[in-house]
Amino acid sequence: MGLQGEMMKGLLIFAFLIIATTAFAAYGLTLLDNMVHRTLYNYGLQFSYDWANPYWMTLRCIQVSMGLVAIFTIVNTVYLYRKHIHTKPQAKITMGEKMVAPSLTLETQQERASGLIKCTNCKRNFSQPLRMLDFHSERPKIVNICPFCNEVIPPVLREEAERDKKVQKWRKNNKISKAQETVAASA
Repeated sequence: MGLQGEMMKGLLIFAFLIIATTAFAAYGLTLLDNMVHRTLYNYGLQFSYDWANPYWMTLRCIQVSMGLVAIFTIVNTVYLYRKHIHTKPQAKITMGEKMVAPSLTLETQQERASGLIKCTNCKRNFSQPLRMLDFHSERPKIVNICPFCNEVIPPVLREEAERDKKVQKWRKNNKISKAQETVAASA
């Protein structure tokens, strides 16, 4: 597991320690309240609203604060788990690796023009690739990555994409299928 995964697990352990400490402090506060209301009356404590109201207010404020700490810690723990540990790891490109981009077929280019991208490596369709920085050249550049197999997807030139969009629009307007188009082209 990478450094990021180890760091996230450390943060989760820290969050669980915070929750355990909060629970222990709440238990200690309950013991203190029992001591005031049960034990000290046996030693001559006289009840008065002069000391009881500030005591109750302070006790309730501490309880609310500890409850908020527990709730925020639980929400943060769930967020960390879902975001960083439970997700599929992304591609990791080291400085020594060489990036090899699979070639795009005409079918893949047409799918890109229609809004879907098909990876030539895993053959899955998706609408949005992952974007990462490539530091292999002098100047860093953004590359597209398949979210399923973590392979680099080569970019489609704008002219090709626009041409493919026009072809798709022309086919739709003229209601010509690919089979009819190939028959017409061969004849």
